[in-house]
Amino acid sequence: MDVKFVPKIGRWHIFYFSDEDNHDLLDTQFSAMFPAHRKISEAYIMQMMNMLKSGISTSQIFGLLASQEGGYEFVGYGPRDIYNEIARQRRQIPGEAVRVLKKLEDMRLKDPQLYFKACHDSRGLLRNLFWSDGISLLDYQLFGDVIAFDAMYKKNRYSCPLVIVSRVNHHNQTIVFAATLIVDETTDTYIWLLRQIMFAMKGKTPTSIITYGAMVIRNAVRDVFSEVRHRLCAWHLIRNATSNVGNPSFLSKFRKIMLGDYEIPVFKRKWVQLIEEFGLKDKSWVNNMYEEKHTWATAYIREN
Repeated sequence: MDVKFVPKIGRWHIFYFSDEDNHDLLDTQFSAMFPAHRKISEAYIMQMMNMLKSGISTSQIFGLLASQEGGYEFVGYGPRDIYNEIARQRRQIPGEAVRVLKKLEDMRLKDPQLYFKACHDSRGLLRNLFWSDGISLLDYQLFGDVIAFDAMYKKNRYSCPLVIVSRVNHHNQTIVFAATLIVDETTDTYIWLLRQIMFAMKGKTPTSIITYGAMVIRNAVRDVFSEVRHRLCAWHLIRNATSNVGNPSFLSKFRKIMLGDYEIPVFKRKWVQLIEEFGLKDKSWVNNMYEEKHTWATAYIREN
């Protein structure tokens, strides 16, 4: 299509149009893999759920359906689509949500300080579930000046992230302040979660919060805990450094610079030496990390 603007009438004019394809189309056997085409029929969903009830694993289900259709290329969706659909079906089973809420109600009879909050969608299905028991609430009053926010746990049958809010006590033992099952990782969901922490902990805000750096979590922290110091998790930084650089010598020196109790000029000098030694001047990940040094380098956060 060729279009030009006609100043005299103030409109755009299409002066050439061709409705013939000018590129090779995807082979028919692969067209079903386009996202818009990947659909699982209600009949197959029922068949999948019945197979699950019979003890057949999700990976085996995909193989059986492929065999039934005459080959994997004729299925029209992939294993990940099956996993997602099964997780969606499980989240829609009202009985399971009712049972877990009943369990929390029973726990509150023994622990009156326990706080939990469920969030439902427009259809009445459970979306998010936050809980914190009496011991956790007490621990927060004592040790809640710094909290770690970890949403890396996703290995459950609903494919819902389990968010753990924790830190260590004066014996360097991990203590959990709260846990939340969330249906998605959006800024709105994390804002809801952080507000539950605020409510459960009687409005006490931490001094610092440690996260693995996902933008949706950063935005939520900025919205709810605007005055709180945000720090990136050292463990996740080392893991990212491993995948982005991978040199063991670099990792060792990067860790020392990250955790070293240096004055800021000393930190800058050591960083320049590190980059020159390993020739990483043009490495985008390294440059991005330096731009965010105030969120991970001890030299910049030692007073907090």
